[in-house]
Amino acid sequence: MMATQGVAPMEGRDEKAPKGWLDKCKYALLKLVVVMIYVVSHLYDYAFYPVYFFYYHPWRVRRYQKSTHARREDLEREAVIFHSLTEPTQVNQEMLDHGLQTMEQVFNHISKKYGSQDCLGTRQILGEEEEPQPNGKTFVKYVLGRYEWRSFNQVEEEVRRVADGLRAQGLHHGTRVAILCETRAEWMIMANACFQNNATVVTLYTNLGNDGVIHAINETEAAAVVCSQDTVSKIQEILPKCPHLQTVILMKALAPKSMHNVKLGACKVVRYHELVQGVPSDHVPPRKPPQANDCAIIMYTSGSTGNPKGVMLSHKNLLSSMTALINIAQFRPGDRYIAYLPLAHVLELLAETSCLMYGIKIGYSSAATLTNKSTKVKAGCKGDANVLRPTLMCSVPMVLERIYKSIVDTMKRQGWAAEELFEYLMQYKMKWEDRGFDTPLLNKTLFRKIRYFLGGRVRLMLSGGAPLSSDTHNLTRTCICVPLMQGYGLTETTACATVTNPKDRTTGRVGAPLMGIKIKLVNWDEGNYLISDEPHPRGEIHVGGDNVALGYFKMEEKTNEDFYEKNGVRWFKTGDIGEVHADGVLKIIDRKKDLIKLQHGEYVSYGKVESVLKTCPIVENICLVGDSSKDYVIAVVLPDKTKLNSITPKSLPECVQDEKVLAQILKEIQTFGKSNDLNKVELPAKIVLAQDEWTPESGMVTAAFKIRRRQITQKYEKEISKIYK
Repeated sequence: MMATQGVAPMEGRDEKAPKGWLDKCKYALLKLVVVMIYVVSHLYDYAFYPVYFFYYHPWRVRRYQKSTHARREDLEREAVIFHSLTEPTQVNQEMLDHGLQTMEQVFNHISKKYGSQDCLGTRQILGEEEEPQPNGKTFVKYVLGRYEWRSFNQVEEEVRRVADGLRAQGLHHGTRVAILCETRAEWMIMANACFQNNATVVTLYTNLGNDGVIHAINETEAAAVVCSQDTVSKIQEILPKCPHLQTVILMKALAPKSMHNVKLGACKVVRYHELVQGVPSDHVPPRKPPQANDCAIIMYTSGSTGNPKGVMLSHKNLLSSMTALINIAQFRPGDRYIAYLPLAHVLELLAETSCLMYGIKIGYSSAATLTNKSTKVKAGCKGDANVLRPTLMCSVPMVLERIYKSIVDTMKRQGWAAEELFEYLMQYKMKWEDRGFDTPLLNKTLFRKIRYFLGGRVRLMLSGGAPLSSDTHNLTRTCICVPLMQGYGLTETTACATVTNPKDRTTGRVGAPLMGIKIKLVNWDEGNYLISDEPHPRGEIHVGGDNVALGYFKMEEKTNEDFYEKNGVRWFKTGDIGEVHADGVLKIIDRKKDLIKLQHGEYVSYGKVESVLKTCPIVENICLVGDSSKDYVIAVVLPDKTKLNSITPKSLPECVQDEKVLAQILKEIQTFGKSNDLNKVELPAKIVLAQDEWTPESGMVTAAFKIRRRQITQKYEKEISKIYK
């Protein structure tokens, strides 16, 4: 389909029309062109509608929209439970038939099943070259080659040898091995080797601050840490403060570098390639396989309010979430997955393992080499996505928001005519997709370059980790021409709770309960969220099922506070507020900890407002601050430097003190918020401009780039107090 019925060209946009007589003539000509496109496209639609109707089967989308996706159960006075209606797939049945209960058993099963097929791929980095930039600076770029693949058989052999090598080093069942390494094939191989030995993996983000790394290693008393040449410097810095650390396993850097002798005090340094070479069988203690309830991973949350908490995930938890994830969509034998998100996050780990269950090969990448425009890709070289051409990928809102802003800024630079026409054709495409059709002509013309940004073959994308704004969701899935599924889950629920269906065209919702997972809404009287609310029941979300974690490591009181068991089901109190619509789909509407009650009794949800304002062109990042004794909120804003330069020639330090510039930025933020349905009380009345970048190293954001409100408030306490006084 090419056009949309019922959408008038340029409707309601005359207020944007240029004022000069020449521009008015151009604007009138543009309107004439759009009207012509509108008429021609409608004639095209009427002529080819029957063909498209039988090709796209739009009734499947309508059937989905009219059906119910969760079963309601009213067993409790102050709570209501929703059960999944998802049917098991063939792979779910296969897991049951083979009695797969641990990650070790899953890995052994898929290795035998897929044998010589490609499994894990790593792209060659042939060398590094200095590349001069237009501004006179010189950056080091990679010269990239092709992907090299390990088969399932080769991965199985490498896992076996590494597992034997770990046991020879005394790292067997009951020990804990920390991994501080970038996402790569060896990360997955090392984790599976630990699972084979029933050793617990302690996951650490590579951008986690030194204090967080020290806390995790010391709290878990990890006997060994796995790192690469790129992260070993962090281990050298923290080693004096980690008395339990005995062994460091060192991997080569992905880029060609010489392996110098690394000295780490009394710690024994073992090279990864030495483990792969194998050890004599008489030096290897016997292996003790894991059981379903054994702890497989201690995964440290990002720690937005203090020290990160270690969440204990059992093999049973991981398999329960895998069972749910492998039937969120239809997977095909020719699919391929691109892995670039941190494996220290359980969602990425499960996404990769779930792909392997279907025999889907995984190509590894990084943010620095993902696309043709990535920072480390040499001019003339293709990014990883354009070489691998994946069909499946996961993303996070931060990446999608950058794509959103890039598209919006590009259209604005093209001028008002291109911007208006692009917006109009966007509406065309969205309307037809809402009705179950597609727009192949637009896909191959207007959206072709944007599609090829990620290789051109992506057919399914899953976003998780944080809320995704409606504008970002709509624009990215329309321009990339791919169903964008929104997932909801926490580390404590092994990343699983709900996922939207590819046929769901709404935004702002997070899907129905996944297979084997229960969603409970519980009355929260203080916030006035009740299951008796109309038109939809509302309350605090509790997630129940075998995916719910064992608890927090060495935090029994906190575990008892957030976890509980009832009628044989383990539950986790998420602290999120949700409502379940008539079709059984969940929507997150608030968060208990993110709510502030203002002077006149109005509630403002920090998370909701920030997720909207983050997509404002002038905003790079934002943090709301409130005071219950006042009737308004303040925003600490990290501005987008490119956009700021287009507003004023002044430097950022000068802008911080310039009331006129602050007023202009505030007005732009407020206007954007109003256009995105934020209430007056939700809009910041004043702003504080931040000068320094918000990075995990600065302590302003977590390793997962979630804002750390307390730290930001403390840093800008003087400016905030001055405004409120």
